[in-house]
Parts: sequence; C-alpha cells; structure tokens
Amino acid sequence: MSRVVLIVMLLGLIASSHAKSPSTSFAATTSYSYYPPSRDKASWQRLNLWLSSTYLYISKEAQTDQDSCLIIASRYLGLSRFALLAEGFADEKLREQSAWFDRADPNLGIRLLASTNGKRRLQTLLLLGAYYAFQPSAYTRYRDSTAYFLQAAIKESKTQKEGKWQRTALCLLGKIYLQVNDPKGDSIYHQLLLQCKQAGDKETEARAMAYRGIYTATQQATFQRKIQDLQQAADIYHSIGDIEGEINVLTDLGYLLTVIGKQSKAYDLFYKALSLEESIHYPYTHYNTEALANVTMYQGKFGEPLRYTHQTIKVAENCRDSIGWGLFYGRLAILYTSEGRQEEGYDMALKATQRFVIDRNPAVYNVLNIVVERMNNEGRANEALTFVSNISKKVNPLASVADQFFYQNMLSTCYLNLNKFDSAEIHIKKMDSLETLAEAVRGPFRRAGVNQRYAELYLKRGQFRIAKSYLEKNATIQSYGHHALMNDLWGYHLLIATDSALGNYKAVIAHYKEYTKLLDSNYRVNKIRQAEELQVMYETREKEAQLIALNQQAQQSKLVKNLTLGGIGAVAIIALLLYRQNRLKQKSNQIITLKNIQLQDLLDDKEWLLKEIHHRVKNNLQIIMSLLDSQSRYIDNSAALTAINDSQRRVQAISLIHQKLYQSENTSFIDMPRYIDELISYLQDSFDFSHRTVIEQDIEPLKLDVSKAIPLGLIINEAIVNAIKYAFPGQQQGVVKISLQHHDPDHLLLHIADNGIGLPSDMNLVKQGALGFTLMRGLTKQLDGVFNIENNQGLHISILFSTSNNLSYE
Repeated sequence: MSRVVLIVMLLGLIASSHAKSPSTSFAATTSYSYYPPSRDKASWQRLNLWLSSTYLYISKEAQTDQDSCLIIASRYLGLSRFALLAEGFADEKLREQSAWFDRADPNLGIRLLASTNGKRRLQTLLLLGAYYAFQPSAYTRYRDSTAYFLQAAIKESKTQKEGKWQRTALCLLGKIYLQVNDPKGDSIYHQLLLQCKQAGDKETEARAMAYRGIYTATQQATFQRKIQDLQQAADIYHSIGDIEGEINVLTDLGYLLTVIGKQSKAYDLFYKALSLEESIHYPYTHYNTEALANVTMYQGKFGEPLRYTHQTIKVAENCRDSIGWGLFYGRLAILYTSEGRQEEGYDMALKATQRFVIDRNPAVYNVLNIVVERMNNEGRANEALTFVSNISKKVNPLASVADQFFYQNMLSTCYLNLNKFDSAEIHIKKMDSLETLAEAVRGPFRRAGVNQRYAELYLKRGQFRIAKSYLEKNATIQSYGHHALMNDLWGYHLLIATDSALGNYKAVIAHYKEYTKLLDSNYRVNKIRQAEELQVMYETREKEAQLIALNQQAQQSKLVKNLTLGGIGAVAIIALLLYRQNRLKQKSNQIITLKNIQLQDLLDDKEWLLKEIHHRVKNNLQIIMSLLDSQSRYIDNSAALTAINDSQRRVQAISLIHQKLYQSENTSFIDMPRYIDELISYLQDSFDFSHRTVIEQDIEPLKLDVSKAIPLGLIINEAIVNAIKYAFPGQQQGVVKISLQHHDPDHLLLHIADNGIGLPSDMNLVKQGALGFTLMRGLTKQLDGVFNIENNQGLHISILFSTSNNLSYE
C-alpha cells in the first residue's frame, strides 16, 4: 500500500458494510441553551471550526479538501473563518477593518493595504496571505499570491522587529507546501521550529506542530511523523494552558490512532479531549463523543456507543449544528436495530433518510438498508427498489467511492430480494471494482462486505461451495483491529446457512458456537459488567456501614467534642453576625434618616414655593381689581360701570381662594365653610344690603381642591349677586339660603334659593343669553356637574357635581 489517506481509512472503519448492516454514524454530549456561535469568544469559535471541518473532511472520505470543508463548516455554523485564519496576529480593530474577508473580496483588502502603514499594514499583509493559504487548491491556484503577501509580511516584520508575526507568516506559508508534500514545506517548518525554540515562542511552536501534523499529506512515510507532531503539539498546548488548542490536536491524534487499530489509546485521547471540553464548559462536545461512539463500537462494547450516540444527537440538535444530523440519526437507527428494537430503528432510519434528503447528501445509502430490509421482509421488494430509485433523484450525484459503494450495495440488496440474481451480480461486481480501487489507497476495509454479498448471491443460487469459499476468504483479510459486531454476526449466519446446505453439521455446530460466543461476549458482557458494578457498589456501601458501626463509639466522643467546639464557634459567629447586622442596621437607619430629612426639606421648599405662587397670584388679582376700580371712576355709562363692578367681584372670588391657600398650611385644598363665609361677607360689604337681605348658610365642613373651589366660588358669587340685585326690588326684604351638602357619597349638591320675586314668566334664559346664567352653566360644565334652575316662590338654583379625587374631610 503505497499511499494511505487518513480519512478514507477512517470511513472504512465507520462504514464497513454488508447486506444486513450498513455503516454507523457519529456521536456527542452536553446540553445547553442555544445562542449563535458567533457570540462565542475567539478561541471557542476557532475550536468549533477546527472540529466541525475535520468531521466534514472525514464524512466526505477526503473527496473534499480540508480548506473547502472549513468553508462549508463556517457557512453551516454561521461563523467567520477570521478567528482561525488570523490566529496569532488579530485584534478587534483589524476585525472591524476586514469586512472584505467575509465577503471573499481580497481585492478590497489589497486596496486597503495601500492606505495603511506600520503594524496595521503588517497585519493586513498577514491576513491576505492567510486568506490565500486557506483557499481550496491553494498550492496550484494561489501559490504565487500566498507567497507574495507572506514574504512581504516576513520582510515587514523584520523591519518592525515583530519576530512572532514573522514566525506566524512562516507557519502559514509552509502550510500550502505541506498539503502536497512539497519538500519546501519541511524546509520552512524546520526553520520555523528552530526560530520558535530560540525565541521561546511556545504558542507558535505548538501551532506549527499542529499544522504539520494536520496538513502534511498522508503517506506511509509520513504517518508516524504526523502522530509524533500532534502528540508534541498537545504537550506544548498543555504546558502553556491552551486548552482549546490541546482539545483540537488530541482529537486529530485520536483519529490517526483509530486508523492503525490502536483503539484503546484512541479512546483515551477522545475521552481526555471530552473531559477538557467539559472542564471549560465548552458546549459543542458532539464531535468528540461521536469519535467515542465510533471507537467503543469497534471495541465490541454495547452500551457505550448507544449512550454516546444519544448524547451526540442531543447536543447537535440543541446547538443547531446540522452538519452530521443524518449520520447521527443513522447510527442510532443501526444501534436500535442491533438491539432488536426494530420499530425504533426503522423510525430513526426514516428520520435519517429525511435529513439526508434535506441536505441532498448521497451518504443516505449508508443507512437506507434498514428501510429497504423492512420493505423486503414485508414482501414489498418492488416498492423497495422504487424507493431507492426515488431517493437517488433527491440527493446529489454520487461523488465519493464510499457513496458509490453503498449505492451499489442497496441495488444488489433489492435485486437479491427480487430473486433477480443476474442484476444483483452486476451490482455486486461494481461493489467489488470500487473496493479494489479503494484498497489501493486505504486497505481492504470493505472487502468482507463484498465477500459476504457474493456469498449471499451464490447461496441463493444454490452454489453453496462457491458461497463458502467467499466466506472463508474473510478469514485471510488483514484485520487492523476493527470488528463491526453486526458484520461478524451476519458472517457467521451465512456460514451456518452454507454449511447446513452442504450437510456439514459439524461445521454448523462450530460456527453456531462462535455465533453464540460472540453474542455472549458482546451483547451480554456489558450487562454483566454493569451488574458487577452495582454489586461492587452495594458491597462497598455495606462495608462502609460496618466500618461506621465499629467506629461509632470512638466517633461519639469526637463528635461531642466537635459539636461543642462547633457550638462555641457557631455562637461566636452568630454574635459576630448580630453585631454586624446591628451596625448595618444603624448605618441604614442613619442613611434613611438623612434621606427623610432631605425629602422633608424638599417638601418644605415645595410648600413654600406654592404659597409664594398663590401669594403672587393673589397680589396680581388685587392689582387687576385696583385697575378696574380706577377705570370705573372715569366711566359715566351705568351699564359699563355695572359690568366692571361685576368683574371686580368675580376677580375677588378667585383672589380670595389664593389668599386662603397661601395663608393655610395645606396648599392643595380650600376650607369651603370659611371661604364661602368670607366671600358672602365681601359681597355684603360690597352692596351694603345687610339691613334688608339675610343670607343663611348651611355648609358641610369639607375641603375642595383648587380645581373645584374656583368655579364653585364664581357660581356662588354670580348667584348671590343676582339675588341681591334682582330678587328684592325697592326696599323689599328677603332671605337668600345657600347650602352645600353631600347628595350621595360621590356627589355634592350646591343649592342657592331666595324668596324674592323670581324670574319673569316670559324670560328665556337661553335666547336672552344673560351673562350671569351663561357663566354659571359654563362653570357647572367645568365641575362636570348638572345645572338646574327653578322659579317657584323665588329663584332656586341647584348644581349637582362629582367629588371624585377632589375631596378632603376635616
């Protein structure tokens, strides 16, 4: 085998197949609440891109190059490659100025280069070099551009004495040569590692070892060095505390060891990587548990692959990373089926198929076997063939050797169940050719599946000796330490059927023993191990209980002592806490007292300001009254003089309210009995009618706010003035009664009545538009009240209005 491609070998492990058992899938752990991965810190974004792109590279059997896989992964995850490509020289400002990077427009970056200088220019040169170095087929398509920018960066870094960035440029430059095994890559990295050791630059040294272990083209001659490089990178990352870097290289190293059959060591590496992920609460653990599921399955374990697969699906779905959903569901379907949980396996196989169709992923044929077998067992062989044909139209054309192999496997299954042996043989031979082609690259990983398929064909044709010869060939196939349980079980099943047909019952018994032994050692050993673990736990607890009983007496005195000391300590702590609480309470009380004083001062200031406002308003109203009085001295017209006098009284009604407010302690409410009494006294003085008109008051002791008191005062003013002026003509004596009482809990009733002559019978207040009555109506509306006037042995005026939110009691 002149050339061994790592990922193709891995897929051979994961996907060893025969007619009854297609390949498995990958797994993961952990649960968390989803948020966009772009909100992660840079080191987590970088690790996410590394692990997901490596997984893609594996799942595509190296048919897609690593750099293309990185681009695909970044699009799936919604992550920029900036965090990975600019490692070692990036800062936030460079990120902000590099919009061209995510838009894949390096020409814009080149134009930006012309306007920068100093360190920013050096960073831009490095980023342009990294951009081209990580392009697909960089060596053949962008080698000149990569070398131009990185050589310029090396020269610039020497000028600016930025040795670390010079080494970063060398690391990026050497990558494109390593990927094609150009000797220049080894030369660059030899120089780079020497510079790192001289400068004590562990960070760049670790990255260089990791790059060389990951990107060196895999050949038999380079395989061992790749393992050594990744191990050294892991050790350096561990020594400098770069956990994310250590996780990445441990995972890659685990894949390499899996290929050469060192499953136990690979398991340890994957498990260590998973433990490190959990230690930093890294949420995207599904790529390492996928690897653990794969390794444990090929170690012949039973419970662990299922557990890791469930963890995989849970985490992958929670973090919405759909890169491997189809394969994850497919693995779970196979594990369910191998446990005899046929319905669950079938349902999960359908779910996997649906996901593959959504992704248009031709890897669907790897899990489709479960669905096809179900249809065949139900006598729907023709429908199964149509189903496979329809699926082929919904996914992308077959590209990899693996996808072609499993497609041919599906068709051979369908034709065997239709008993169309010639058609089945055509597709089995195509499987044989594809495997022969692949064996030249990565060894005979699927040869057993091809031999088993030939055996099924000849067994159905009745050519039992030929069938057995193919099954016996499997014993000579190089193992590499990988055994798929379902494959081995199906192989023994075919041997038993073949030997039975040949009448070789001794061989049948021998194969049946191996078959049952395999079941015992693989299916039951895990359950026995779990039972033993429970027994050990039970016995351990029993021994602990006995030890407690034996030491109880000795422990009692120690317990009393500890309790006493603990009690003293608790009392001291409680006393300290109480003292501290008391001090805190005193301090809080002081703060509260100070705040209350400040609030009271603010309140006093507010009250003073309000009183000052009311005082000034009252003074201004007095000025208005004086102006009206002065004006009245120069008016000969009696009607005009009467209007001015009426206005004076109205202004006085308002002024009196503001006078009461600034004289009172309460600047919000008016004491209505006192206010009305003073208002009536003013009117009596104004008209000098006390000898012939008596005003009787029946005012409930209450207070109203300014918005109610002012319109109410003006109404009373108008009503009393009208009664004085018109109710008692000549020297007629009379009584005016004013009442302000609660009509009901929510309303007040103002009633003003006189026993005078009343209104003329022919008087229409609406048409004649008397100012006083018009004013009273308008003021009643302001009170949101009802105005009523009645002419019955004198004039009766009633106003019913609401007291809501405006009433205060004595």
